[in-house]
Amino acid sequence: MADRKYYWDTCVWIGLINQEADKLPLCEHAIAQAEAGEVEIWTSTLSLAEVFKKKVAGAVVGIAEPADQVFENFLSQDYVVRVQVDVDVALLARRLLRAYPGLAKPADAIHLATALLNNVDEMHTFDGDNLLGLDGLIQKADGTLLRICHPPAAPDPNEGTLFEGVQNGEPGAANGG
Repeated sequence: MADRKYYWDTCVWIGLINQEADKLPLCEHAIAQAEAGEVEIWTSTLSLAEVFKKKVAGAVVGIAEPADQVFENFLSQDYVVRVQVDVDVALLARRLLRAYPGLAKPADAIHLATALLNNVDEMHTFDGDNLLGLDGLIQKADGTLLRICHPPAAPDPNEGTLFEGVQNGEPGAANGG
């Protein structure tokens, strides 16, 4: 079992499958973490249908039909946990919609409720209008606050470590001096 649980909103899956330049590196890093066994990626089975979108703000944003199988294959990986929309999720989603007027879409409320009820460590989304503004404001089932953010960026390979240079015998490399 992985140390951490990430929850992915549908827009994260769309960014990955459509290889959106601003989202792909973040998604790929999280997938690499999952493949290494460091994290699990949780998502609602609602995502299976929600990736089919015709238009949002005049642009087609869902995945194209040829990518359907690619998406389904991702969801069948061992590191992906699929959660059913049940009565508890639906009830909490409706309550969240009433409590947080900025949470305008029922589908986003279902994703949020699923993340809360399953005590994930982070909910990943690119949906700034509805979800990112709720970061750290809502309690999960275990009483801790849910972190809502973009997927994490990979560490910068050009950044040094605390002990960089020690192996080369550089004086003071470990203490910055």
